[in-house]
Amino acid sequence: MSGSKVFIWKQDPSVLSLGYRVSYIHTKVKNGPKDPKIEIRGLPKVKADQNGDFLFDPINNPKEFDAIHTFSIVRHVLTMYERGLRRMGITTAINWQWGNIPIKVYPRAGDSPNAYYSRQENALRFFYFHPDSAANNSMIYTCRSFDIVAHETGHAILDALRPGYWSSWRAQTGGLHESFGDLTAIFTMLAQMDQCEAIIAESKANLHNKTFFPVIAEQFGEALYGHSLGLRNADNDLKLSEVSDEVHDISQVFTGAIYDILSDMFEDHLDMNLYDPAETLFRIGRHIASIVITAIINGPEKNATFKDIAKNMIEFEPDQKWKDFIVKRFTEREILGEPVGLVEERPKELVWEKCCHTLTRKEHKDEFENAVKEVYN
Repeated sequence: MSGSKVFIWKQDPSVLSLGYRVSYIHTKVKNGPKDPKIEIRGLPKVKADQNGDFLFDPINNPKEFDAIHTFSIVRHVLTMYERGLRRMGITTAINWQWGNIPIKVYPRAGDSPNAYYSRQENALRFFYFHPDSAANNSMIYTCRSFDIVAHETGHAILDALRPGYWSSWRAQTGGLHESFGDLTAIFTMLAQMDQCEAIIAESKANLHNKTFFPVIAEQFGEALYGHSLGLRNADNDLKLSEVSDEVHDISQVFTGAIYDILSDMFEDHLDMNLYDPAETLFRIGRHIASIVITAIINGPEKNATFKDIAKNMIEFEPDQKWKDFIVKRFTEREILGEPVGLVEERPKELVWEKCCHTLTRKEHKDEFENAVKEVYN
């Protein structure tokens, strides 16, 4: 068996209980690092040892570590979704929106509190910054956050699978893009057994207990906004009628519904007499990731709504009891049932500012504005 051992931050650098650990990439990794789908740029080339491994720690070899860590998370995300599709009988490999040219990944793209995916640049860029612009504060590197790298890679994956979302005018389609990034961070955590074990230990097998698991980008949120619970919390109770038409706010409704469905399935399948709870969580994470990604690629090519994806999830879920969980949670969120905010919806200017930089960049806003013009012309 080929492949490489690597060191990565298993979650966010601020989650000290996990820290950095060894991880395994089963596919061929070339010096750089790079492979046919992913290529690290902007840092000196990193070379594997005689065993083909990249075991650089963040203390003694920070640049090498950042290159390997960032590459590895992007690779883990891509592998996780390709496996999820194969489990649903879809064997086509995921190619980026522009084709089979590798995505360029810049772990240290510059000094700014930002990270983004760019279709125009065929790239993922992760920046670094001093909190409060104070040089005496420790530098924050967005590439070191498992959540942030997974989130931005999620945007790239969704743009590959549903490029029409990029030029859609519905607020909920933008919300799906932002939610998919957050869900990608969650699903990728659940694809790793040691993370599942840590989640079970911290939560005592109750996914609604307060832990690091549903919190997105703890270190970044604390440094930039003073949010002790990161940028977002997937374990929320928001309904469509309770949020503004700001795309980031809308996204949290869908994310919260998926998190509740995940928790329901986990609780239903949990049997301490038969399975270790970490194994159960791993199985459920794998299952719901497959259902969500399949629902999306079988939904509308553009202007998809939360209801479109919810209905497809119900269709592709084989277990009737779990279908009922999906119906219940999406109904509670006002996604199913009586329409909220979708009656005679027409294109209008949307507010993107709370979203990650991927959706606030000019290249995406121009596509959105062109989509609005097409409707009225």
